[in-house]
Amino acid sequence: MRADVDPAHCAGLQLPCVHPMRGEAVPKSQLIQPGELERAVEALTRQIGLRQPVLVLLDADDDCPKDLAERLKARCHAKHADVTISIVIAKREYEAWFLAAARSLAEQRGLAEQLDPPLDPESVQGAKEWLTVRMRPDQSYSPTRHQSAYSDLMDLPEARRARSFRKLEKELGRLLGWEQA
Repeated sequence: MRADVDPAHCAGLQLPCVHPMRGEAVPKSQLIQPGELERAVEALTRQIGLRQPVLVLLDADDDCPKDLAERLKARCHAKHADVTISIVIAKREYEAWFLAAARSLAEQRGLAEQLDPPLDPESVQGAKEWLTVRMRPDQSYSPTRHQSAYSDLMDLPEARRARSFRKLEKELGRLLGWEQA
């Protein structure tokens, strides 16, 4: 696994971020296998150093986010006790956060003029499809084309309607020393 470091910009924050290179990203189905996440963390820390915190962000799909995060965190800490690691599992899928912040994404990159978010955005199975249905007829949602842009554009207070997004904020605060006493 190789990574690109973008020190200037990451989801609207001014901090160094490491993004897996698109062609070499490790799929969740592989990453959750014994030894695979540990191997990915090892490869990443060789590039960024042991002192840099690591955030692992995955979709839960049908898994329980809390249980999956605890299992993966225990495995990582057993192998990499010297690395500060946080694991955040987006309930169902990352795109549920876009559903939570739907109003702020209206008229952006092919989306409809008015978007009303579902009452419980993290309960929607098929958030990508939800987005596609609300795009112009000649468009369909694609993570590679839309995920980064929507992440930059979404309103963070709206996204906080999703519990797993609030968990991401909490873990980022912990990793970056922004926690409140």
